[in-house]
Amino acid sequence: MRVRLSAILFGWLVLSAHAAGGQAPDAGPGLTAYATTHYHLHTNLSRREAVPYGRHLDAVYEQYAERFARYGDRPAGRMDVYLFRTRAQYLHFLETNDVAAHGSGGVFFVTHDLRGLATWTDGHPRRQTFRTLQHEGFHQFAWHHFGPQLPHWVNEGLAQYFEDAVPTATGLSLGLADAGRVERVRDAITRRRTLSFAAVANSGRAEWLAALRYDPDHAGLLYAQSWSLVYFLIHGEGGRHRPAFEDYLRRLAEGETDRDAFTAAFGGVRIATLETRWRAYAHAQTIDEAVAAAEELVLLGEALLLLHRRDEPLPRHLNELRQRMTALGVAVTRRVDGAATHVPADDELFTYRRPGGEASEYLLLEPAAAGLPPRLAAPGLSPEPTLIWQAGPDAEPRYDVTYR
Repeated sequence: MRVRLSAILFGWLVLSAHAAGGQAPDAGPGLTAYATTHYHLHTNLSRREAVPYGRHLDAVYEQYAERFARYGDRPAGRMDVYLFRTRAQYLHFLETNDVAAHGSGGVFFVTHDLRGLATWTDGHPRRQTFRTLQHEGFHQFAWHHFGPQLPHWVNEGLAQYFEDAVPTATGLSLGLADAGRVERVRDAITRRRTLSFAAVANSGRAEWLAALRYDPDHAGLLYAQSWSLVYFLIHGEGGRHRPAFEDYLRRLAEGETDRDAFTAAFGGVRIATLETRWRAYAHAQTIDEAVAAAEELVLLGEALLLLHRRDEPLPRHLNELRQRMTALGVAVTRRVDGAATHVPADDELFTYRRPGGEASEYLLLEPAAAGLPPRLAAPGLSPEPTLIWQAGPDAEPRYDVTYR
């Protein structure tokens, strides 16, 4: 199920560097501080490169604020985001500020002297950086809005829920069901390896950190199941649990303990009953068609990039791409939780499912400019994903997935 919240217009955002003596905090060596509506964006990207990220940050912030407007006061002042060009710069900055971040793709951090969100851009499609900003941005907003007492499973579940949102021409589309999480939770239910609702709800920060460091499988299940429980409480059974979930969040924001807030919000519903309903819902949950199509478009993008690197003639239609991949033995690799699966160039890779189950072929479109591979789209989906290309700074094309 997908839900589209009220539209947010993506107007032009003017990022202005603060002059000496302005209100922006020290950006740090080599960084420029830009002011957006809700953030101080500290970056070593050029202003032109930084503008789309500043726009996106403000648009997503408005979604956070809209959904949690009734739960306490908005954060006072602009929040800090540190956006680096390279991973090495990101790690050096965090290490300098005593933040352990090895193995992370982005982080919201709080130290005695500094707090903010940090990530980097190089080597990532823009959409991947957007997802990181959305995930860590929720942690940042929640820390300012709810304080540090928000239960970890709620914090991580909602962060993943917002991470999966996609920007479109008219707003932000929320409620997309991530394929990897849906499949992981369904597999755990089938194999009777899920954690109890109580075990997830009672797991604190120390347990999550220990799992991330010593037991990646357990950590992966904690993340996936937290997302699944939050998704169920928002969308499950026709949204019947959403009012109680929102009341639970409101009570937490007002300072009630987790146990008291949950008991008061969900009333007479026993945790065991709620867990049984969640299991049935999660086991039957299907992957959103737009999400599944976007994942396949990325795989086809990798294949097109490989053909480009081999100086192969670029295909003019989808069947030509299929034939060329087959003739050259080109297979793409899908990675889920670190496990690699080689995907052959068979018919399933070139078709997607429309709502209702109808199979359609992807639409191959002319390149946007000379020297770029062709674009690919999945018409009939909402939001509709399209694989696009841009020339990278090293002259090699870079792909991304956009939605409309």
